[in-house]
Amino acid sequence: MAGRDKRLRDTRCLQAKQLVAATRLSPSQVARGVRHLRDVGAAEHLTPIIWRRRDGYLFSDEPDDWIEYEKKQFRLVLGRLTRLITGTLDPHLARHPEDEWAQLAAAQLTGVRATLAQLVK
Repeated sequence: MAGRDKRLRDTRCLQAKQLVAATRLSPSQVARGVRHLRDVGAAEHLTPIIWRRRDGYLFSDEPDDWIEYEKKQFRLVLGRLTRLITGTLDPHLARHPEDEWAQLAAAQLTGVRATLAQLVK
């Protein structure tokens, strides 16, 4: 199986710098292109494009690979959301505890944060 994994990595994976060199597009254009391919693939129910540090972008038929990628994406969202809550929303509420919008946002985002924390496990 290890030989198969290496072969798959060699033939079905590309690092972003390889995509930039092969297409002569800028890194941001490559990133937008990958996002577009993800959207089209999702609409057509095709194999998702995932990204791993060691492999770069790849198509994998393994649900375990998709789950690993999804959990990493949820961790990123959880980190950003946590920073928003602790860095902006909490200080907002500390200065203006009666602010209805801030109270609503805090209540809703606390639930989302708890859900994301469960998903990354």
